[in-house]
Amino acid sequence: MPTRKLDKNDIMLVQIGQHPQFAYDPYPVSQPGQRLDLTQSKIVLEPERETIFFDKISHQLREHARAWISYACHIYSNYALFSHHHCWRLLNIPDDIAVENIAEKIQEIYRELMSSERSVSTKSILRMMYKWCVEEGHPHFDEDFYDYYLASIKFGTDEGKGLDVIMEIPDRGPLTIKEERIFISTLNSVLPETLTTHELQGLVSLKCAQVLGMRNIQVMRLKFSDLQISEKGVYSLKVLRAKQRGQANNNVYKIRPITKTLAKLLSLMKARYEDILGTKITDDWPVISEYYSVKNELVKQQVKILKMTYITNLFRIAVGLDFKVTNRRLRKTFCSRLIAKGTPMSVVAELMDHSDLQQLDVYYRQSHTVAKKLDDVLRNEAMDILDAFAGKVVAPDNTSKRGQGIFAPSKNLNLVQIGSCGSATPCSLQPPLSCYNCSSLEAFEDVDHKAIVDTMVEEVKTAFGDAHAINILQHKNFLAARKFADMFDRGEL
Repeated sequence: MPTRKLDKNDIMLVQIGQHPQFAYDPYPVSQPGQRLDLTQSKIVLEPERETIFFDKISHQLREHARAWISYACHIYSNYALFSHHHCWRLLNIPDDIAVENIAEKIQEIYRELMSSERSVSTKSILRMMYKWCVEEGHPHFDEDFYDYYLASIKFGTDEGKGLDVIMEIPDRGPLTIKEERIFISTLNSVLPETLTTHELQGLVSLKCAQVLGMRNIQVMRLKFSDLQISEKGVYSLKVLRAKQRGQANNNVYKIRPITKTLAKLLSLMKARYEDILGTKITDDWPVISEYYSVKNELVKQQVKILKMTYITNLFRIAVGLDFKVTNRRLRKTFCSRLIAKGTPMSVVAELMDHSDLQQLDVYYRQSHTVAKKLDDVLRNEAMDILDAFAGKVVAPDNTSKRGQGIFAPSKNLNLVQIGSCGSATPCSLQPPLSCYNCSSLEAFEDVDHKAIVDTMVEEVKTAFGDAHAINILQHKNFLAARKFADMFDRGEL
C-alpha cells in the first residue's frame, strides 16, 4: 500500500482520466488509519479483512463509487463502507445502455428498491448516496428526482421506532410566504453597487433562480453573450438546458424572457469585472467567474458548484437575511408559484427541465394542502405584519371625520360599515381590504371584524379558486386584515 504523500498531480490524473466532474483523493486515509489505494480494482479494509471490489460495480458507476469511498472512508467505519459497497452493487446498469439513458435507468432501479422489502438501512444508505452524488454534481444523478421523490418518500426503521414522518424540512423546501415576502422586499431595497464582487455574484445567481428557476449548473455556464434584447426592447436569456440527452444535444438552449432588473444586474456584473481588471472583456466571459493572469493575459474560469452556495451565503449575510436562500430553494419556489397559478403540469415540466411528470406531483399535492389550510396559513404568516395596530378602535359616534365611512360586505351580502377614515387626503389604496393596514383606519368597536375578513377570504377563494387564492392571499393587505381581526377578536386592541 503506498505511503507517499498525495500531490496535486494525483488528483489531476483522476480528474483528467475520467469524467471532468470527478476529482477526489485516490489515496485517502480510512477511519482506522489505513491508506487506501483507490486506483486498484479492489481494496481490502483492515483489520476486518473486508474486500471492496470495484470491478463488481457497474462500470458506469465505478468512479462514483471510488469518489464516495474517498469521501466516506474517514467518516464511516469499515463495516459501513462495506455496506455502502453492497448498495453500489445493487445499481446494476446494463453494459450496452446508451449514455443518455443511464440517469433514467438509475431512477428506475431506485424506484424498485424503495418499493421492495429490502431493509430500511439499505434504503437509507441508497438515499444518502444519491443525495451526495447530486450535491457533488456527479453525472447521471438528478437533483429533481432526489428533491421530488427520494427526499419525500417514507419508510420505517429497523429498530421499530415507527414510520418516517413527511415534514417540511427547514431551509430545504420552497420559501414560505413570509420568507418570500421578506426576500422580495430585501431585493427591492438593496443597492447592487454597494455589494462586493462575490456578494454581487450571489445576488445575480439568486435572481436567475428567482426569475427563471435556473439550476446552479445553468447559472455557472451562463455567458454575457446569452443576454439578448429584441427590437421592441424585450430582454431575454439563452439558458442552456440542464437535462440533455446524448452528445448531439449538448448545446440546446431555451430563449427565456427576463425582467429588466435581471438584465441590469448582468450588465452591472460585466461592468464590475471590467472595472476590477481595467480592461474590456469579451461577451463569451462567464457571468459567474474568477479571474487571474498568466503572463499578463487574463484567464477566466467557472466557479465550482460548491462555491455557488458560498457566494449566495455572502449575499444573504450582507443584506441581513436570517433564513437560508439558495438557488435550489428559489427554484422550488418558482415551481410552486407556477402551480399555484394553475399552470398545466406539462408547461411546468418544460420550464423546469423535468424529464418525469411524476416528480411534479409533490408540488401539486402541496398546493392542494395549502389551499385547504388557507386560514391557518394566513394567521401564521401574518405574525410579523403588525406588531401593534397603527390605527384606532373607536365607537361609531367618535369618528374624527364625518361622512368618510368604510363599508365591507358581510356573509349575507349586505354592506356593513366597518369604520371610518381619519385621513384628510384622498385615498390611493384599495378599500376596504387595504384599510386594515392603514394608520388612518378608525375601526368600529361593535363590528365583528373577524367575520368580515373571513367573508373577504371566502370571496377570493370562490372567485379565483383555491389554487389561485394561494398566490393572491399572500398579499400584505390580506395578511394585515387577518392579523387585525385576530387581535381584535382576542381583545388586544
